[in-house]
Amino acid sequence: MNKFVTEQEVTERGVYNEVVSLLAHMADQDKNKIALRIASIAKTKLASVVRVLLEKLQQDEQNRVAIYYILEGVLQQDTGGLEMRLVNKIISLASEQMRETREATNEVKVAASNTLVTLARCYFDDVMYELHCHLKPPKLPEEFILVTLGNLSSAYVLEQWSRAVRLFLASWEKYPFPKVGELRLCNHFLPVYSHVTSNWLTCEELELKQAVIKALGPMMSLLPHKEEYQGQIFEQMSWLLEQYKESTDVFHVTKSLSQLLEVSGEYKIPLPKRKFQAICSALHNQLCSQAKPLSMENHTELVYCIVQLARSSPDDLIAFLHSQLEIENEAVRVASLNLLRAIVGADLPETRLKKFLIVKAVKSTFSDQNATVRKAVLHFIRTLLSSESVENCAAWDMVAHVFREFSVSTSKLVLWPRLLEYVVPAQYTGTLKPLCRCLRELAEKKQQEGEEAACLDYGGPVKLPTPQGLLARLLVVASSPYAGEGHGCAALKLLQALHQNIHVAVGEMWVVKIPSLLQYIEGKVLVRRSAVYGE
Repeated sequence: MNKFVTEQEVTERGVYNEVVSLLAHMADQDKNKIALRIASIAKTKLASVVRVLLEKLQQDEQNRVAIYYILEGVLQQDTGGLEMRLVNKIISLASEQMRETREATNEVKVAASNTLVTLARCYFDDVMYELHCHLKPPKLPEEFILVTLGNLSSAYVLEQWSRAVRLFLASWEKYPFPKVGELRLCNHFLPVYSHVTSNWLTCEELELKQAVIKALGPMMSLLPHKEEYQGQIFEQMSWLLEQYKESTDVFHVTKSLSQLLEVSGEYKIPLPKRKFQAICSALHNQLCSQAKPLSMENHTELVYCIVQLARSSPDDLIAFLHSQLEIENEAVRVASLNLLRAIVGADLPETRLKKFLIVKAVKSTFSDQNATVRKAVLHFIRTLLSSESVENCAAWDMVAHVFREFSVSTSKLVLWPRLLEYVVPAQYTGTLKPLCRCLRELAEKKQQEGEEAACLDYGGPVKLPTPQGLLARLLVVASSPYAGEGHGCAALKLLQALHQNIHVAVGEMWVVKIPSLLQYIEGKVLVRRSAVYGE
C-alpha cells in the first residue's frame, strides 16, 4: 500500500468497488437483493455509498430508475448525520432529473420524486426550499414539482405543522408576534385534529395510515393543555396502541406515543388508570416480543416512553414492572430489569425518593438462576451504585447480598477483582460499606484458594487502583470511624483482608492491630448509642 494513502481512502475504495460490482449485476440478479445488500453496507458507510450512487446516477442513464430505487432504500435509514454537501447534491440532482423535459422518462421522474420525498423525512426544509424555488408565477411549474409537493403533503405536512406549533408554544418569546394563549390555540387546532381522527383513522391505504400515525403524536401533544380535550385524546391512544398489531413500521407508532407521553410527564397530566396499564403492557410487550427483532431506534424510543411514564405516575409504573418481574420468563424479567435500570439512570426528580420501591422489585429476582437475568441484575446494580442519593434508598445490605451471591458463581459473573474499581472514586463513597464487606469476603475466599489466587493481576483487563491508592483511600475513610454508616470499620476490615496486596511486610502486624482497633471503635459506637437512646 502506498504510504501516502490513508486507511480511510482504502476503506472508501473498498466500498466503491463493492457497490459498483453490485450495480453491474443488476441485469442478471434480483434487484431487491442487491438493494438490500447496498442498504446494509450503508448502515456503517452511508456517505461512501451515497457518493457512489450519485456518481452512477449521472453516468448510467439506462439504470437510473433502479439506482434511484436503491438510493431511496438507503435514505430510509437514519440520515441525520449525513453531511449537508451530500444532502444538497442529492436534492439538486433529483430535482434536475425530475424536471428534465426531453430525455428523462416518466419512470425516472417518478423515481427522482420519490427519492426527494424520502429524503424529506430528515431534511424537510431543504427539500421544500428546492421545490419552492421552482414555483415562480406567472411561469407554470413542471408537473413533477406539483406531484412531489402533493406527496410531501400527504406524508409530512400535518406532522411538520404540528411540530411547528409546538415549537412556537415552547419559544414564543423569541417571536415578534403577540403571544397566543395555549388554550386559545387549542380551540383553533381542534377542528383539524377532529377532521383527521374522524375521517382518516379508518383508512386502509398503508401509506396514508403511516402518514396519520406520524402526524398523530405531534397533533395529540398540542391538546392536553385543555382538560376538556383530554378524554378525546386518550380515546385515540387506544387506536394508536392497536397499530402495534397491524403496522409493519412500528417505530412511528412508538414515536407518536412518546411525544404525547412527553407532554403528559412535563405538565403532570394524569393518565386514566386503564389507559396507563394498556400503554405499559403495549410497550412492555414490544420489548419482550421475540416475533421480530426490534430496530435500535425503536428500542431507544420504547425505553424513552417508559421513562416519561415514570415522570407522570412513578408508583404505578414501578408496581407494574414489579408485577412483571414476578413472571417466571427470561425475556419478561430481563426487559423489566433493563427498564428499571433506565429509570434509575435517568435520575428523575419524581423517582429519586422511589428507589427503595425499585430495589424491592429487583430483589424479587434474586432466586432466579438464569444467567441472562443475573447479568441484567448486575447491570441494574451498577447503574444504581452510580446514581445520586443511593444512601437514602436503604438498600445496601441487599446490594451486598447480591454481590455475595454472584461472587460464588462459577460463570463469568464473578466480581473479583472488578469491584475494587469502585473503592477509590469519591462518587461511590455512599457504597463503601457493602463494597468493603463484599470485597473482604471475596478476598478471604481467594486466600483459601492459595496465595497466588489472592494476588491482584495489574496486567489484566480490569483497571485496578494501585496499592498506594487503596491504602490512602481506606486509611482516610478509617480515620473517621464514627462518620457515615459504619464505613470506617468496613474499611479497616478490608485493609486486613487485602494485606498481601498492600505490602508483604504488614500482614503479621495488621492481623494483631486491626482487630484490637475494631474492638475499641465498635465499643465506642455501642456507648454512643446507649447515650442517645437511653439504653
